[in-house]
Amino acid sequence: MVIRMWKTRKVPGNPLVSMVVASYLREDERRWSSLMCLVWSLMAQTYQNWEVVIVHDGRLPPDEATRRKIERLENISLSKVRFLETPERRAKFGHPWREYGIKQAKGKYICLSNDDNLYIPVYLESLLAELVNGKNQFAYCDMIHSHQQWRFFSTQHRKSKLDLGAWIADGDLLTSTPWTDFSFSGDGTFIEALVKKAKGVVKVPSCLFVHN
Repeated sequence: MVIRMWKTRKVPGNPLVSMVVASYLREDERRWSSLMCLVWSLMAQTYQNWEVVIVHDGRLPPDEATRRKIERLENISLSKVRFLETPERRAKFGHPWREYGIKQAKGKYICLSNDDNLYIPVYLESLLAELVNGKNQFAYCDMIHSHQQWRFFSTQHRKSKLDLGAWIADGDLLTSTPWTDFSFSGDGTFIEALVKKAKGVVKVPSCLFVHN
């Protein structure tokens, strides 16, 4: 049970939101800890109708230690996490497999993330309230950015001004928008394509996302 110590916003209809997470757990043992922190930050959300689709880039070693880590991840999340491994490793900034994860998502609303980010407890309800209560298909927020020495970063809905993990979009909008740029700047290209197609775009003027 999440204890609410602050004013919260109602989200009519309690729609499911899916978070698709690109993961690179073979790169560094510490990424397991980062992924656990991400999941714990979602467990602490005031809005609890969510699922996480983790898409790992390539196969993990089929050993006992890896199996126990995956089981622990699934257990702490009360079965809200699905862990998928891709048939091959592509390492193109996660983009090819994000599309794969989006196709597996069940939520009416979808957001994306990498495996080392954190979310403030009211992140989901704050952005979802703007999508459900208003006539918007894309909602985003301000953030703390590690590349800026952990300073506040005022976001804008355009390339290089909004991180992949700081927004939620209508599922139909997201699934109908192809990923055309597989370069380093692909995140920004995709965000601009979403915003161009969206019937409504809104910014929540709060710092609710921590980029690691």
